[in-house]
Amino acid sequence: MTEISNGNEKVEEKNSVSGEFRWYEGLAICLSMIAVQLCSEVINQWGLYFYSPSGGVGRTVYVSIGLVGYIFIIGTFWDAFSSPLVGALSDKTPTRPGRWRIIPIYGRRRPYIFFGSLLMVFTMIGFWFPPTGHTSLLNFIYGTILLCAHWTLFSVAVIPLNALGPEIARSETARVALGTWTAIGMIIGLAMANALPGVLISKLDPSRIESHLSMVLDKSKNSGMSQKEIENWLQSWGLTGDKWEGIVKGEPNSTFNIQGSLFEALQEKSITRTTEDIFHKLGIKEYQKLPRKAFRALQVSTNLNEQDFSEKLRKEVYEYLKIGSSKFINIQKENSGNKIYLHSKLLEGIEEKDLAGEELKDKEIALQGETLSVISSRPFSEEEINGIREKVLSSVLKRHLMVSFSGENQNDVVIFSRALTQVLALAGIQNSLSGTSIVDVIWVAESFSPTGYRRVATVFALISFVLFLLPVIFIRERYDSEAIQSEPLPWGQGLKDALRNKPFMIYAWSFFLFTIGFLAVQRVLPYWAELGLDGDESTITFLLIPFILVAILSYAVIPIVARYLHMKWLMFIALGIIASGMPFLYVIGKLNVDFTVRTVMGMILFGYCGIGQAIIYVMMIPMLGDIIDYDEKFSGERREAVYNGLSAFIWKASMAGSIWLASQSMSLWGNSIERYTGVLLVGPFAGIFGLLGMILISLYPSHWREE
Repeated sequence: MTEISNGNEKVEEKNSVSGEFRWYEGLAICLSMIAVQLCSEVINQWGLYFYSPSGGVGRTVYVSIGLVGYIFIIGTFWDAFSSPLVGALSDKTPTRPGRWRIIPIYGRRRPYIFFGSLLMVFTMIGFWFPPTGHTSLLNFIYGTILLCAHWTLFSVAVIPLNALGPEIARSETARVALGTWTAIGMIIGLAMANALPGVLISKLDPSRIESHLSMVLDKSKNSGMSQKEIENWLQSWGLTGDKWEGIVKGEPNSTFNIQGSLFEALQEKSITRTTEDIFHKLGIKEYQKLPRKAFRALQVSTNLNEQDFSEKLRKEVYEYLKIGSSKFINIQKENSGNKIYLHSKLLEGIEEKDLAGEELKDKEIALQGETLSVISSRPFSEEEINGIREKVLSSVLKRHLMVSFSGENQNDVVIFSRALTQVLALAGIQNSLSGTSIVDVIWVAESFSPTGYRRVATVFALISFVLFLLPVIFIRERYDSEAIQSEPLPWGQGLKDALRNKPFMIYAWSFFLFTIGFLAVQRVLPYWAELGLDGDESTITFLLIPFILVAILSYAVIPIVARYLHMKWLMFIALGIIASGMPFLYVIGKLNVDFTVRTVMGMILFGYCGIGQAIIYVMMIPMLGDIIDYDEKFSGERREAVYNGLSAFIWKASMAGSIWLASQSMSLWGNSIERYTGVLLVGPFAGIFGLLGMILISLYPSHWREE
């Protein structure tokens, strides 16, 4: 047993872990780490997607994909520079409350944790309330300001929280034990922050409506008509009675809704018949449907070159849809007659320059989301209105109907966006109504609202605050600033010493590079689930199940391995596991297999990477503690918060780099249904950055204590 002098008091350092920190302190740290993940990863994981979702899936785009990344880059750079200042301020804060400490909380860490977490509740909720419901520069400004405020308060709470670890655990054994407590909280928090929102966003969105078909019967011919007419019509499509539970009586009584699996089956029948009719006119008799869910992809063989085939195909689709275009391009005229509004799902992703033409010449147009307004100097005639509708239809087909030439055996891949697939299916259904008592068909498309995101953010913000309170209540700070008689070092000395700290600089650059790639993958995960796996938000839940289970199981083994293998080589192995796994995001996303197979492969990949993530979470505290011990050897001071602040600077700088990498990859190579290579390429990029981090961490000095 040794004694370490701490001013007027002496702290006994025992070989047992309990001599350094008690189990309830470890549990408080563990639960507070869940709060750290909830209040950071929800924004990290879902913020980019919320403000700029995938193109072609019917969601509101608040900020363009080329600009949205800068919200997060600016926010993280702001916090990156504020984090070391928070650390230095915490280190120099008197432990005993003064008159300016409104709530007299003892310590130099716990007051920051309390006030930072309290104020963070408001910024975490406010971030999900952009001021306008369409693409706007104002949303960019608002999101940037809220995120800067949120990350500043995040540092105020988390930097002092992380500084508690090396302070209450001074031996390597105790640090590995506390690191395990921390890792358990981090992995559970990461799982909750990534898995639960995917399910809860859907469940808590009151405006979310699943797609269905509303059939209107002719009341004059069918007074008190039952659903028999609907069933007979469905049988003409080859659908059988085992799906009739999908027919639901609507309001008014002459309306029936077709939903669920019956609706999906009818949609598939209709789009298949429609595309066969169109292909037949082009002389195409055979084609192969590719296993894609986010859009419809068909592989065809043709003797035409890509451009000629694209033009002929668009012309046939245009002619097929033109007659019934009023069903999916709705036009409203103001009373003055010189302003009209066109509303259509097909306008999503269209730019005003795409609509240039004679029909809109000398007219003022404004496009916001799915609505186009057109103003003329004189009242519109019906002929002009029909001409504008047909012009819009012709223009949107260039966005929603794509042809990709494979170059092998003259094979082309025809891609119909989700919106165009729905329109073609509706047109096919409408054309089949002749001779029935069904007078109208209304396609109620799947709809979304931001309410689900807002409710999830509110719940997570409140839970985070409660969990942040636990270390404030249960952890006893060991350091007493008034009991230590020492000459304080200048404010900038900690930074200068850190830059001369060889272990820290190797650690810093290694994790800076690795984290750029790793966090970039987290940024694109919703896109990858939707475009690479053909899933939705809930798909991420399934991906994280093996990740969590494998990581938790690893915690039983890592402390044992740490007795025989230096932390440097454990980190080397961890980075190697994740770096080797990330490129498979591209491979899985490109495989020509169905949704279930790709999802299972994704789950296997995430389970493999869970081993590496578990090692990193456990060994972070021992490695940072080792770095702080190295600094104390030369400076004579314990500067836990300074080094945690600098670590946060590295993390935030790498976060900004990851956002730039993810957003620019998607901007350059695509994040939409017809071109999503930019999403898939983030995986290989992450592998390269991880490899560079491995090389650097291998240079970490493991024997400095012996020198």
